[in-house]
Amino acid sequence: MSPYFRKNLEILKSHPVHWNLLDESLPPSIAAETSRSGLVTARYRDALLQSSYDPQKESDAFAEELREGDMICLYGFGLGYHAQSILKKIGPTGSLLVLELNLDILSAALHLRDLDDVLSNDRFRLVFGDDETEVAAELSREIETLTRRAGNKNISIKFHSASYQWIPERFERLTNALETLLMERRFPAVLGGMEKENFALNREIIQQSPGIRSLADKYKNRTAILCSAGPSLDDALPYLKQISRETILTCVDTAYPVLCKEGILPQFVFSLDPQEASFFHFIDNLENPVKLIYTATANAQLLRAFRGEKFVAMKEGGSHPDEELIKEKGGVKSGGSVSCLGLDCLIQMGCNPILLAGQDCAFSGNMLYSRGVIANDSLLDRTGPQSTFSQLQQECAQQKKLLSADCGDGKKSLTNQMMHSYQKNLDEIAQFNPGVSIYTLRSHGAALDHVRPLGGISELARLSR
Repeated sequence: MSPYFRKNLEILKSHPVHWNLLDESLPPSIAAETSRSGLVTARYRDALLQSSYDPQKESDAFAEELREGDMICLYGFGLGYHAQSILKKIGPTGSLLVLELNLDILSAALHLRDLDDVLSNDRFRLVFGDDETEVAAELSREIETLTRRAGNKNISIKFHSASYQWIPERFERLTNALETLLMERRFPAVLGGMEKENFALNREIIQQSPGIRSLADKYKNRTAILCSAGPSLDDALPYLKQISRETILTCVDTAYPVLCKEGILPQFVFSLDPQEASFFHFIDNLENPVKLIYTATANAQLLRAFRGEKFVAMKEGGSHPDEELIKEKGGVKSGGSVSCLGLDCLIQMGCNPILLAGQDCAFSGNMLYSRGVIANDSLLDRTGPQSTFSQLQQECAQQKKLLSADCGDGKKSLTNQMMHSYQKNLDEIAQFNPGVSIYTLRSHGAALDHVRPLGGISELARLSR
């Protein structure tokens, strides 16, 4: 047994944990190593838990953007390095709550490092165990305590990715909740560095662009259609070609090339993805007389190349909030997908009713996207005699955990956690705006509780007048 284990375990007894579950020997799934800096690191099932070069430097970078007094809820204890860095950055007025569901990883930390300065810190709490119901109850109590302590401050949620990927399968409910948070908030662990870079590169364009505030109620009581890139967009395309000129036709970036290919030109297109891949949805249609509504961290290459009029929508509570810019340009509260951004903006623009086309939030017909989406191109190259296009889409989609979705007509469809979180966000927007009539057009996907299905062209024609 290591010289640290009993000491660390004794301190842990003051935390809401099942400390007796930990073995006195290092788990066989753990292999300890010495990093190049001389500090201990380890592998879990041959995957590094901390840097093999300098674990402390890595952890200091993890906590770099935190400030004095921050309230942090963190998944993943790792070997405890980043908990030390966080506590140092948030200072005596901050608090840190950590959830760790993998007992082997936590046991490794207790065996390999002296964690007295972390575990004895009265601003630190740790929750772990092997029973999901008990752990969930304890976590809920600790979050309530953290919320009271935070007062008017926001609680920031962070993920230690090396620990997060090893959550045991028995914690299905907690894993689903964590995946929803990770997808909805686009945490720095996933896209933060890219968003930060884009925000800096976009500063001049943001200053020059009118904001979403300038479009407030400009289309009051006008019918709007928001096209997303789900499989049911293929069914909706013939209907879209027949819409009245009075309709405000809009789309998300992934649906933009599909509409353009069909000769359907939207008035507005929405984009928020910071990744370079988002630029390729526009690459063949940069000169069209279409207005772009973007967020401040959208892909910088796209903003420079797009020739149409541009409007910025500042994300309230985002990773790079700027209160002055939000006040000047106007903000959006909606998180999650670009469809949420589009729906939020159309509501601010006064549109009513709003129709959602291609908004499946599920694998309708075992497909991920409409057939015309740029994201499908790489899949087409792999299609051979033994694999259909739809099978390849489903194969890629199912890399995420599958869930069952109610389609509202007694039928079920498959979805994943990411799309389920988008479904939830869209439904919340509809719920919070009861004065706006929102419909889905020809969707075969997941049902939205506060959004009504719209069937045929006659209903669409009536709403479009």
